[in-house]
Amino acid sequence: MKANRFLLIIILIGGILLLTSSLLLGFKSGEHETRLAPDFTAVDENGVEFSLSDYRGTVTILHFTGLESPLCIECEKEMKDQLVELETLAQSVDNVSIITVNIRKNPYSGSGRDIAEQDYGINVSWHWVEDFSPYHISGLYQEYWTVDGAFSNPTLVLIDENRSIVGVYHIYCMGKGKLDGVQTAESLTQDVQDIAEGSWGGFKGETSGSGVAFLSIFVLGVLTALSPCSIVLLVVMISYVGSLQKDSEDTSKKLTAQGFWIGVFFTLGMSLVFFVFGMTIQSVGFFIEASTVFYLIAGVILIVLGTNVLIPIKGICKINSSSRIMGKGQNIFFKLSKKSLYLGALFLGILFAIGWAPCAMSLMMPVFILTLTQKISILMGGLLLFVFGLGHGVPIVPLCAVTSNIRGKLGNKYATAGRWTQKVFGIIIIIIGLIMAARFWGINFW
Repeated sequence: MKANRFLLIIILIGGILLLTSSLLLGFKSGEHETRLAPDFTAVDENGVEFSLSDYRGTVTILHFTGLESPLCIECEKEMKDQLVELETLAQSVDNVSIITVNIRKNPYSGSGRDIAEQDYGINVSWHWVEDFSPYHISGLYQEYWTVDGAFSNPTLVLIDENRSIVGVYHIYCMGKGKLDGVQTAESLTQDVQDIAEGSWGGFKGETSGSGVAFLSIFVLGVLTALSPCSIVLLVVMISYVGSLQKDSEDTSKKLTAQGFWIGVFFTLGMSLVFFVFGMTIQSVGFFIEASTVFYLIAGVILIVLGTNVLIPIKGICKINSSSRIMGKGQNIFFKLSKKSLYLGALFLGILFAIGWAPCAMSLMMPVFILTLTQKISILMGGLLLFVFGLGHGVPIVPLCAVTSNIRGKLGNKYATAGRWTQKVFGIIIIIIGLIMAARFWGINFW
């Protein structure tokens, strides 16, 4: 028994450490191969409609920046200096096309081109496009203008005559400082010449990916299901499925299939609520710059919440809040269950997610903060939390599908594992908080 418990603890610690590393490195830059640049059609600030494919046959520079009010003071110098160099390049080189995509968060700000021309004295003689949420253009190139999940402002993406992406320059990254630095007109002229002559040689630069981030969020959902706050979920689902099967005369095989689909619909209902949470969080994130001050504040919050997981602070987590919320929706739940067992399970999942979220705030806060630091669309923020909800339902679906005897035994083991997971996860949250806070002093571990 002790050996099994020791093995379980080792597996849980290993899983949480793997989760932590994948969360912190989920947007880690890496090698990249040339690929066809996604085509798009846009209307620039002069009212001219154009497509990227119109410039096939010439070297194109996609310039991603975030010029708007309120202005990013941290990266203003780099934004201005890169515009000066692009202006010189546009006036001195004929075989290059420049397209600026200004990523806008504030729809009430003046256009980035007006700021460039009026405040910086730049003669914008190339296509300038203002890109608003849901970011139809910049969303296609997100892996190129992000570095470890943060916005590289500005970024230059180099595209050859065949419309293949052959390079990227990250000029400046909020929270990190200068990376590749401002690219001069002279250096860009040489780049254009090398690309045109075929001596460029493969892809140069680094990109970020989001595939690991989805996997990390999914694993986090699974691990947070093994927490005391989720015991309510276990009790509710065992009671719900048990009551249904007690009054049923169906065969064991049919009961298993029925329990499985009840668990699936419950998980979908819960995931839909998390999807809304994610979209709401990311809509707030558009007004937050991932600066060093933000990392300090986020780090302190995580340290406090991680401490709360280890030593609960009275009043922060009240598990019975779930019961109160579910009680209010009880009448609706019973009406829906009479019409359809699966519709009732879906609604039960929605009720649980709403009631469970406040209690599990310490466990979910790392997801919220890491989502805020990513320069992603509102829809992507929703999808990340939706995947979290699916992961949280992984232990529930098989629990609903097994027989009542096995369900009871699994429930006891589930509760035991939760007590250990809670403590280990609290330590991991504190570690993430310390790593984030360290960025305020320029110490970057990822």
